[in-house]
Amino acid sequence: MKNRDKKLLFLNTFLIFLFTLLLSFGLWFLAKLDIFAKFKVAIIIVYCLVIMAFSYYLSIFLLSKFFKTNNLLKLLLKDTLHELNIPLSVIKANTQMLKMQEQNEKNLKKLERVNLACDELYKLYEDIDYYIKKETKNEVRETFFLDKLLKEEIEKYEILYPNVRINQDINNLQLFTDKRWFSKVIGNIILNSLKYNRDDNDISIYTKDNNLIIEDSGIGMSESELFMIFDRYYQGKNKKDGFGIGLSIVKAFCDENKILIKIESKLGKGTKINLDLDKIVKIC
Repeated sequence: MKNRDKKLLFLNTFLIFLFTLLLSFGLWFLAKLDIFAKFKVAIIIVYCLVIMAFSYYLSIFLLSKFFKTNNLLKLLLKDTLHELNIPLSVIKANTQMLKMQEQNEKNLKKLERVNLACDELYKLYEDIDYYIKKETKNEVRETFFLDKLLKEEIEKYEILYPNVRINQDINNLQLFTDKRWFSKVIGNIILNSLKYNRDDNDISIYTKDNNLIIEDSGIGMSESELFMIFDRYYQGKNKKDGFGIGLSIVKAFCDENKILIKIESKLGKGTKINLDLDKIVKIC
C-alpha cells in the first residue's frame, strides 16, 4: 500500500471515527449514573478503541475496490511504458540508418520529421517514467548547478526565437531540488517571456544573491491580470498558443519548495519575475 493510499485510508478512518464518536455521548450519559461511576474512564477508553478498530476495517472494506483499481492502473502504466520503449528505439535506429543511405533532399526532410516526432514521443516517455519514479520514491531531489541548467534551457528556445537575444549573468549557484521539475518551471517562465516579447527586444536572465531574475521588455500585464496569472487555464487578453497552465505549474512547484516568487509588470513596458532560491541553494 503506497503512502498516498495510506493517507486516504487513515483520513477515512478518522472521519468515520469522528462520526461514530457522537454515539459515545450516549455512553457518557450512562457513565454519569452511579452504577457506572467507578468504571467510567475505562468504559469510555474501551468504547473509543472499539470504534476506532471498527472504523479502520470499515474503511478498508469501503476503499478496497479503489485500491485494487489504482494498483492495476499503476501496473498497466508501468508495463505499457516498458513496452513503449522498444518500438521507439527501433524507429529511432532505423530512421538514422535510412538517413545515412538516403541522398534525395526531400526524402531526407521527411526522415528528419519522423526523427523529430520520435524525439517528442521519447520526451513523453521520459515524463511518464519520471512520474512513476516520483510515485515510488519519496526522494527525487538532486544536486546540480543553476548556470548549466539555464544554458540547456536557453539553447532550446534560441532555435525557436533566433532574433531574440537572451543576456545572461548567472552566479554558479548549486541547487538541491527536483531538477526535472525545476527545469520545467524555468522553461515555462522563459517561454512566456519570449512569447509575449515585443519587437524582438532582449531578455535578461541574471542572479542577485540567491535570487534568479528573468526580465523582459514585452507587452506586460495590467494589475487585474497579475491577480489571475497563476490560475489554471487563465490566459491573458493577448493570449498566445497554449492552455494557460504554465504559470500554475510554476506556482505549484514554488509553493511546494518554499520558493518565494514575485512578479512586477507594467502594461506595455514588460515583466520582471523574481525567484528567491534561498531554500533550495545547497550550502557547501
